[in-house]
Amino acid sequence: MINRNRNTKPYLISAAILLFFVAVGVFSVLHLIRYEQQRDLNNWQLTLSVVADSRAAEIMQWSDSRFAVLRELAANGALQLYAQQLLSSPEMKRETEAVQLSYLRNLIQTTGQRSGFYDDPKSNMTAPANIAFYADNGLALLAPGGELITSTPGLALPDAPLKEAISRVITSGTHLFCDIRRNENSQPIAGFLVPVFPLQKQSDNQPPIAVLYGFTNAATSLFKILDHRSLATKTAETILVRLDGNLITYISPLADGTAPLTLQLAANADDLVAASVLRSPGRFSQGFDYAGSRSLFTSRVLSGMNMMLIQKISYAEALAESQSHQRFLLVALLMALLLCAALMVAAWWYGTSVKERQTARDLLDKSSRLEAQSNLLNAINDNMTDFILLLDHQSCLIFANKALAAELETAADALQGKSLANIFGPEAGRTLQELVKNAAAGHKMITREISFDIRGDHHLFISTCLPVGYECKGYDSVLITLHDVTLLQEAQAKKERLMKQIVGALMRAIDLHDPHSANHSAKTANVATAVGRAMDLSGGQLATIETAATLCNLGKLSLPREILLKTGELTAAEQAALQGETASAAAILADIEFDGPVLETICQKNEYLDGSGYPKGLAGETILLTSRILAAANAFVAMTSPRAYRDRLPAREAMDQLLAAADSKYDRHVVAALFHVVENEISTF
Repeated sequence: MINRNRNTKPYLISAAILLFFVAVGVFSVLHLIRYEQQRDLNNWQLTLSVVADSRAAEIMQWSDSRFAVLRELAANGALQLYAQQLLSSPEMKRETEAVQLSYLRNLIQTTGQRSGFYDDPKSNMTAPANIAFYADNGLALLAPGGELITSTPGLALPDAPLKEAISRVITSGTHLFCDIRRNENSQPIAGFLVPVFPLQKQSDNQPPIAVLYGFTNAATSLFKILDHRSLATKTAETILVRLDGNLITYISPLADGTAPLTLQLAANADDLVAASVLRSPGRFSQGFDYAGSRSLFTSRVLSGMNMMLIQKISYAEALAESQSHQRFLLVALLMALLLCAALMVAAWWYGTSVKERQTARDLLDKSSRLEAQSNLLNAINDNMTDFILLLDHQSCLIFANKALAAELETAADALQGKSLANIFGPEAGRTLQELVKNAAAGHKMITREISFDIRGDHHLFISTCLPVGYECKGYDSVLITLHDVTLLQEAQAKKERLMKQIVGALMRAIDLHDPHSANHSAKTANVATAVGRAMDLSGGQLATIETAATLCNLGKLSLPREILLKTGELTAAEQAALQGETASAAAILADIEFDGPVLETICQKNEYLDGSGYPKGLAGETILLTSRILAAANAFVAMTSPRAYRDRLPAREAMDQLLAAADSKYDRHVVAALFHVVENEISTF
């Protein structure tokens, strides 16, 4: 007993020292990672703020330059005089009126051509004669009631919103920016209204006699300002948004190709960038953009323009450098730990050398027996397609089968004595050498997937490495088998990519169909897989839950948007249509082959333990465990997300409702696991 304690004491001390350095290394790496991440966030806050200020200043300058043109024209004495005479003297002679109108028309047209508020009607000569010409840029002089006095060619008659804006200008006596909207040519148009006062004002409170209205194509003027690239990045983007009721309208074109004024999302979404901007303008924060991508952003208020400017960049791109450094530090720490472990193994190996020397006397006898056995093994190995290598304790080749020699286009005898680096190259040699060390240190078989190039062709192998009882120079040898699965892996990867692309496309289709459920499928998948992990489900079950959760709301594509966006109580027919979305999802996915019961999980997501669910009224254990998890996760995400007919519920209140329905609707074990996830991991969703 005394000798045993003396022998183990050095190893215990070495293990304690190793654990101490591991703890210090982990703490230092984590501290450095947090520092670098915060440093990068501070730098991007400053960068995005500078760019946002610059963009906002350019937009305000763009607006001021157009108002300046209209103010200069509104201060023209002839325009003030003729407009006052035309509007206040109905008995004016027709000849005089025609002369004044002609002068005003020429003045406005000349000003429009000079300042950009003009579209040449000749550019529309190629259109059919019966198609009306509508300009995207123009000037007009309008009466207080919205009646047209004169204008440049192609002006559409003032509609109700424009008349209301004119009335506001007449009442306030100040200029006004009209909201950007689509005109008859489906072009985004920005409008500018400036009051025209009499030539001789009687008092400061005297109302305007007319209004100058200038409109310009935002796509060819304003949106070009947003396209200026001041950051050498791929995902930096400047966006204009405004609040229209309970929806956020994206005014400017988006990086994913979405046209101006075509995208609207719910304004009460907690994690949406645009919603956060409207609640807290000017703040630097993180959130998810219109495409569901995590982003860093800041914003600026555009005074007098009923718009917000958002400057954003992808979180992944912004912090790519710190995350890359983080991976490097973790890999370096792992390599250091492996080195320490290798030193301890080497010390242990040296301690056992005495025993190895005692067995060296049996080497000759074992070698003769091995030679007889090798003849039999050679007959087998020479007809195998897998690569087989036998290495000595220095990782030098003792034996290679004909399949490997043929692949390397050399004789098997010529490979003997060479190291792994000499046979396969330095990089592949290091990979295999690490595998050999781990197998020798653990004295057990290790199977691992590795890849490297052979004669310019990339191969993926299932590699098996194990120590064998073949002694060479007093040491056991290591046997390596390499099974080439390159073609199989390529086929599997292609299948997985296709499945992910299909699932992703279907999820985006769901989000576009129901803007109030944007990112619902992704959130449900995150919550459901977290619950599955908490319940120690297998990898296959977790994959089934993730895919089923992503596609569980696919049936909504069969429902009219009016039902999804309805804020009032649903009718019986609408309720029936809503319950039919599970069958619609099953019909859409019927011909897709999934790895696992994905379709069955989706079909049973609305079944309850007490049999009160639909469509089949299943109860108890007849409901798949994956479906029970999906049902609870889907209900939790639905309750904690905003909808057209209500705001989101707090997580605590949603969990109280799920706990109240445990054992009647939801599996109590699933609800308990979900409660654990909400308490410990909900900040990650």
